Amino acid sequence: MTLPVIVVHGGAGSWKDEKIPMGIEFVKKAAIAGFEVLERGGSALDAAEVCTAFMESCGKLNAGVGAARNSDGIRELDAMIVDGSTLDFGSVAAVVGVHNPISLARYIMEKTKHKFFAGTNALRVYAQMLSEEYRTEKAPGILNVNVENIAPETADTVGCVVVDSQGRIAATSSTGGVRNKMPGRVGDSPVMGAGAYANDVCGVAATGYGEHIMRVLLSRMVSLYVEQGTDVLDASKRGIQLLVEKTGSEAGVVAADVHANIGAATNAKAMPTAVIRGSVENISVMALKEDIETHFEQNL
Repeated sequence: MTLPVIVVHGGAGSWKDEKIPMGIEFVKKAAIAGFEVLERGGSALDAAEVCTAFMESCGKLNAGVGAARNSDGIRELDAMIVDGSTLDFGSVAAVVGVHNPISLARYIMEKTKHKFFAGTNALRVYAQMLSEEYRTEKAPGILNVNVENIAPETADTVGCVVVDSQGRIAATSSTGGVRNKMPGRVGDSPVMGAGAYANDVCGVAATGYGEHIMRVLLSRMVSLYVEQGTDVLDASKRGIQLLVEKTGSEAGVVAADVHANIGAATNAKAMPTAVIRGSVENISVMALKEDIETHFEQNL
C-alpha cells in the first residue's frame, strides 16, 4: 500500500437519491483539498484540518455554515481533531458563530493547556485565537477557507482520517448535530474515542446518532480491533456490528492504518465517501452502502 492516504466521509444516513451526487461531489473536493496539502509537504494534521474546514464551509453538509439548526433555529456546532502521533486532541462543543470549529479545536489542542471548551466560553478562546493570529477571518466567524455560499442540504456529521508520508495519523469530526435538537445538546463528534480516534496504529472517524455512538465508543473500538490484529476493513465492520448489537442504531465509520490500509462500513443507506491513496490521480468516490462494501472489499 502507498502513503499518504486520506479517507473522507460526508455523513451516514437516509440520503435522498437526488442528493447523493451532491454529497459525492463535496467529499471528493474535500479529499482533494486535503491531499494537496500533503503534496505540498503538510502534515496529517494540516491536511485533516483543511479537508474538514472545506466541508464546514461548503454549505451543503451538516457542519459549519451548512449545519442543522437546533429547536431554537440556531446552529450549535461540535468538532474535534485528534493527533495520533501524540494521542492529543482538541474539542469544541455547542459553539455558535464559529463556522470553522475544526480550526478552533486544533488551536485548543496546540495552544491551550486544556482539551475541550463548550458554549459561550469557547467564543472567548476563539477571540484569543484570532488575537494571536493563529488563524485569520475573511468574515465574522468565517476563517480564510473557500466558502461556496449555497443553500444547505444537511445529512450528518462529516470527518476524515489522514495518514501522511511519515506515517503520522490524524482524524477529525465536525457537525451541527441532530436537526431540531434541544439547545445545548452535544453528540459524539467532540468526544475522544466516540466521534473520532487516532493513535500511532490507525485512525477512525464515525458518523451517526451520537447518543448511540458514545455508548460503545465506536471509533476507539474500531481502532482497538486493528491493534489486536484485525484488518482495517473487518475492524470497521465489527464496529458497526457492535453498535447494532448494543443499541440497534445506525452509523458509519471510515478508517486507515499506518500502512495505508483503509476501511469503511455503514448500515445506513448511504455515506458519501472519498479515498485518495498515493497520488491525487488515485481517487475513488462512492456513497451507497453496497458500493462502499464492494469498493473496500476489492481494495484490501
